[in-house]
Amino acid sequence: MRGKIIILLSLMVLAGVLSEHPALAHNFVQNSNADLIAKIQEFKVETNLIANNISNNTLAQWHVSKSQEYIGSNDIGTLAQKDPTLSNNLSTAIDELYSLAGQPNADPATASQKASSLSQILDQVESEEISTADQNNATIQSLALVNVVNQALKDYGDAIGSTVDLTNMSNMNMGSSSGNMQGMSGMQSSGNMQGMSSTTIVNDGDYQSAQALTNTAQVMFNNLKSISPTSSSPYLDKIDSALTSLKQAIDSKESGDDVMMIVHMQIHPNLISAFNIQSVPEFPIPVLLAIVSFIGIVAISKIPTKIK
Repeated sequence: MRGKIIILLSLMVLAGVLSEHPALAHNFVQNSNADLIAKIQEFKVETNLIANNISNNTLAQWHVSKSQEYIGSNDIGTLAQKDPTLSNNLSTAIDELYSLAGQPNADPATASQKASSLSQILDQVESEEISTADQNNATIQSLALVNVVNQALKDYGDAIGSTVDLTNMSNMNMGSSSGNMQGMSGMQSSGNMQGMSSTTIVNDGDYQSAQALTNTAQVMFNNLKSISPTSSSPYLDKIDSALTSLKQAIDSKESGDDVMMIVHMQIHPNLISAFNIQSVPEFPIPVLLAIVSFIGIVAISKIPTKIK
């Protein structure tokens, strides 16, 4: 019986090894300060879009809802424990802008001014919550940039009605707006933006968010360059060019695969190399089974055979 169990476990080890494949997704180590920086930038994007769409109540309200994914009552409550005055100012500014979004015939100039004031308060929040050292830490800032780029990718996937997660690199060749086409239309491995055809937008709010986030990503990268270590120099132009390509691809409504190629094959790898970002590989299930099986073989082999 022991021999049969060992043979079975050995087969599982072999299957695991044969099934092993390189991890395709870029899963970055999380950093709370990088997450907060990204959330603040993403919230700014949505509040500016509320102001930009103040004459379109449907879109304005859509961006109100979207903004609450980044900063909500819990975040404001946490801030209140540290700085009640700043928390109150932030809450008031948000409420005033949200209120305008719910009014018919709201004044665009007033909405723009409210969004601008809110942005300034958010800058104060970032300065208070993030230490100067971390604000000038290129690795933390690059992780924040990764988060914003990934959010742009997610929003673009929703905008084109993609049936797969564009932030997961293993879904490449399946990321077009049409699930039946398997994402092959307009694939450009070289990053050339001359796709065969544009993709249909099915959600205008998500598309606006994706476009605005790519603009924000470029601004963040320009700021990042000023604190970049000398060792990052060989990669900066590549990242800059890739971010420009990402903006062009989204503005031109390229396929999900085109956009994924830029992010996963150009932006992510160069950011990893430039700023020493730790990317955590996926752990393939077959390999996990192989390891467990191997341990089982060792354990069983150590059990002494019964002597009759």
